[in-house]
Amino acid sequence: MRPAMVIVPFSILTSIVIFVCVDLLQISPSFATPNKSLSSSQTTIGLREKCPEGTVPIRRASKEELLRARTSFMQHFPTSKDGDSPIGFQFAGLSAASKNGTTYYGAGGYASIYNPSVGLGQFSASVISIEGGPVEQFSTIRVGWMQAFDGVMHGCYNTYCSGFVQLNPQIPLGMVLEQISVIRGDQYYLKLGVKMDTSSGNWWLTYGENDIQVGYWSSSLFTHLNSGADTLRWGGMVYSSTPQLPAMGNGLTDDYFGCHFRRIALTYQAGSSLNGTLDVPLEVKRTRCYKVGDNYYKGDFWGYSFWFGGAGGDVKQCSSYK
Repeated sequence: MRPAMVIVPFSILTSIVIFVCVDLLQISPSFATPNKSLSSSQTTIGLREKCPEGTVPIRRASKEELLRARTSFMQHFPTSKDGDSPIGFQFAGLSAASKNGTTYYGAGGYASIYNPSVGLGQFSASVISIEGGPVEQFSTIRVGWMQAFDGVMHGCYNTYCSGFVQLNPQIPLGMVLEQISVIRGDQYYLKLGVKMDTSSGNWWLTYGENDIQVGYWSSSLFTHLNSGADTLRWGGMVYSSTPQLPAMGNGLTDDYFGCHFRRIALTYQAGSSLNGTLDVPLEVKRTRCYKVGDNYYKGDFWGYSFWFGGAGGDVKQCSSYK
């Protein structure tokens, strides 16, 4: 069976995925350089043929999928701040929190792609998270890949909920990832970035080596991301409605063979690059069952990188943070 992995906002499902082309709404961010064609050297997620000029691909959703999309997104993706996460949700990774009023304008990185085993009522994800605001008015954008049981998702993902403006004619949300990393073997990566256009306040999603612009989230969607974010995160997230938590990453806690992020980067000054080393303090977040390690700058290819993951286990025993 094909791995039922899902990207947030790209969804990977076991069922047949159908896209339709719809009219294009807008053009590009103020910081943009011209989009380049997909390169054969990067992970392939684009359509074989682009939509006609002036249209973009949107995944055709069934009535059942749209009904599921009305359920609460926050049930599956809570704030993940200390003391805020409900039992059944876990995060392990790195975070850059606001220090002395620091405001962040973007985050990016290369996420290694795996397909951890999950059961009914569970998911396991690798994400970059842009966050802001108190718990009662929490705003977040999260991108990455996700593995869900048999591809069944609940909550608002991709274009099931209004808000994301699709602009790229070849890279739709809801794509299937065919290339999966092999433990101790070939590694495949998903390079994603989210960057704020300070002229409009919109947050743009980019993909691949050439930072291809996929689309944007309008500033009007958020209460606390209109002028920047106060927290950025990279790492793994898992959820379970059952007494058992699923594996995170590839299930290993290993500084060489584990699931990892490489060349993570951020923007904390308008117009700065999403590539290079980091010069802001990072906090390591780990739990009893999910570990993080080997986080430091390692040169041009790896950049600032780290591994994360774990095999999961009993929800109550795994819930304490270390």
